[in-house]
Amino acid sequence: MITLGGHRDLTREAVEAVAWGGEPLALAPAALERVAAGRDQLAALLAGGARVYGVTTGTGWLASVGLDPAAQAGHQRNLLLGRAVAGPPWLEAAEARALLVARLGNLLSGHAGVGPELCRFLVERVNDGFVPAVPRRGAGSAGEVVPLAHAFQTFAGAGLVLGPDGRTRDAAAALADRGTLPHPLQAKEGIALLAGSPLASALALARLRSAERLAGQLLASAAAAIDALQAPLDPYDEAVGRLAGDPLLAEVLAELRRATGSRTPTDPASPATAAGGGPAAAPALQAPVSFRVVPQSLAQLRRTLGRLDEDVRRALVAVSDSPAVVDGRVVAGGGFHAVGLAAGMDAATLSLVQAAELAGQRLHRLLDSRFSGLPDQLSPDPGPVTGLVAVHKRAAGALHEARRLAAPASVGQADTSLGQEDAASFAPEAAEQLRRVEELAREVVACELLAARQAWWLRGGSPAPGLGPLAACLEELVAPVERDRPLGPDLGRLVRALEREELPVP
Repeated sequence: MITLGGHRDLTREAVEAVAWGGEPLALAPAALERVAAGRDQLAALLAGGARVYGVTTGTGWLASVGLDPAAQAGHQRNLLLGRAVAGPPWLEAAEARALLVARLGNLLSGHAGVGPELCRFLVERVNDGFVPAVPRRGAGSAGEVVPLAHAFQTFAGAGLVLGPDGRTRDAAAALADRGTLPHPLQAKEGIALLAGSPLASALALARLRSAERLAGQLLASAAAAIDALQAPLDPYDEAVGRLAGDPLLAEVLAELRRATGSRTPTDPASPATAAGGGPAAAPALQAPVSFRVVPQSLAQLRRTLGRLDEDVRRALVAVSDSPAVVDGRVVAGGGFHAVGLAAGMDAATLSLVQAAELAGQRLHRLLDSRFSGLPDQLSPDPGPVTGLVAVHKRAAGALHEARRLAAPASVGQADTSLGQEDAASFAPEAAEQLRRVEELAREVVACELLAARQAWWLRGGSPAPGLGPLAACLEELVAPVERDRPLGPDLGRLVRALEREELPVP
């Protein structure tokens, strides 16, 4: 049970436990008292004739239009309905749940001006598996009003929710199945549900979780390629970290050393057998650069993800409502502009593309006998058997798409609402680009791992002890390429194993 006493309790770990771990939510009495106090402040302001954006006025360009009591009565529900203009594909269920929890955190600050009943209703929906269908795209607006309208119109009995099978169904029917009525929206509750940037927080957290796992897998595939090529290990010496004065780089170097061991280059006095059957040349003094700069690339990726983690944690406890009820007055601000999260996801996308590009380069070097000492294209019989050359072509295609997605989504503005809303963070678009780049990077990792598995088989020896569990798992998933066969299914199994975190990471 995750109990929230206020928005400061909304840690990354709490959101993960509820959204991905399925833990139930509960509210401490103090949280509901704070919310009620904020509602009472708003009621006093309205009773005194205060003009409150989105409550006694229209929104956007129409903020100057006052609403009479009759218009105000249905205004909060209309705000949710009139902005639900997007459609599928929908967020994954865990992402939508994270959105609900993030929005709850802001409501619990007391600055949203909503009632405790709305908070209880939200908690009940999280706990009974009510998952709104929230669009992944089509959010070209200041703030997040389009996706949040889809998310929270369901509380009013409109729109769609996702069932356990991922199919959509009518929200009103889903509420009826739970024996509950739609929530009757009170003053400011519609505009409050549209305010802030809870979607950016939820998506940044979802993408961060995935990218952190992928960073570990990129290190594993790099270590496998280093070992399969029998590359010199000097670039991974602990002295490299000391010279750089970079503790994070030192951590990556230590992990690479644990994976690749302390193997020394082949003794030149006892040369190995070259691809053509004759003696191999003396071991290379240096491997290609794509092997030598693995630590620097992966340290940068980790650093970028660490900064995104800091941004997510900060965003989860920030009050991003506009207008917000503060000290007996209403303050309009720009807290909904989640440019920090958007830029952080853009930076993660770029770092992932850079790391994946190096994996593609290493893959190509493994196919080249000049670097590996193995048959060209990792073919057991060059000529009659093609080997893995087409695997590199798949990686090249994935990288080509990934490079196009490295352009930052958070750059570029557009006017909306007749010019009143003329800036947007485009955080959902940044998340969508990062989502796709993660998929593409995973394909490249699968390609590199397949090549390492084939190289180990052709070499006939054992991988470094630190890579033993990974090598054993690869042997179970894919057979060596003794003759040409369609390798798409092999790569598909590897991609799925990476998605499910089934491959050991050194």
